[in-house]
Amino acid sequence: MDILSVNWSAKYGHFLRAEANVNALTYPVPPRTVVLGLVAAILGLEKDALATELAELNVAVSGALPARFWHRVKLRKDPPNTLPWEVKRNQRGSESPAPEKAALHRQEWLLNPHYQLQLAWPTQPVRFNELVERIKQRRWHFNPCMGLSELLSDVEFVACESATLLPFGRYLVQGVCPAEQVQLITEDKLGVHLLRLPRQVSANRVFSHAPYFLEHRGQPFTVETAVAWQTQQWTGVFL
Repeated sequence: MDILSVNWSAKYGHFLRAEANVNALTYPVPPRTVVLGLVAAILGLEKDALATELAELNVAVSGALPARFWHRVKLRKDPPNTLPWEVKRNQRGSESPAPEKAALHRQEWLLNPHYQLQLAWPTQPVRFNELVERIKQRRWHFNPCMGLSELLSDVEFVACESATLLPFGRYLVQGVCPAEQVQLITEDKLGVHLLRLPRQVSANRVFSHAPYFLEHRGQPFTVETAVAWQTQQWTGVFL
C-alpha cells in the first residue's frame, strides 16, 4: 500500500471540541474528521463525501502539541441588509445607522501548529493519485485551512512511499495512536496522554468519537499491536 506523507502548518489553528460551550476550546491535534475535510477541500469534494468515499481514507497524524492562547472573536448577530434594486444618484447613507448587534466570544487558538500527515487510500487509487499530484503541484480546489476558514494553512509534499503491515509485536510508533487497537507499554520520561477525538461523521453530521494515545512533545512511544504500518521514514497506526 502506498502512503502519502505531507507537512501541514499554519500561523494559527483551531479545532473546536465537541463538548465546548460558549468558551470555544480546541483539540491540540487535528481529529481524523478534520483531515478528511482538508482532503475534501484539496480535491473539491462536497461535504457528504466525508461520510461516503472519504470514510475509507486511512489517516495518521504526528507532531508536537503546539502552544495555545485565548483569542476574542466578534460574531455578528444581525445579518447586513440587502442592497436596494434602485439607487438614486443623490442618495446618501444613513447619518445615524442602527447599532450593530454583535457578540464577543473567547476562542482557544493554537500557535504555529505543525503536523505530519500520512494518507493512504487503497480503495480509490485514482483519487489518491489525483491527491498526490495536486499536493505536489500546490493545486488545490479550495485553499487549505487549519480548522477555521480564516486560518489559512500550507500543505507541503514530503514523500509517497510503499508501506508494509507489520506482524503483531512491540513497536516504537509516531503520532496519535488509537487506544482500542494497541496495548500501551509505559516508559519513563514520556508524557503519553489519553484523549477522545472525533473519528467518523455520518451524512447527517453526527460525529462518533474514539480514545487515542498521544505524546505531548511528539516523541515516539512503544505499543504492542497488530495494525502498525512502516515506511522508510515513519512507523505508526492509522486513526
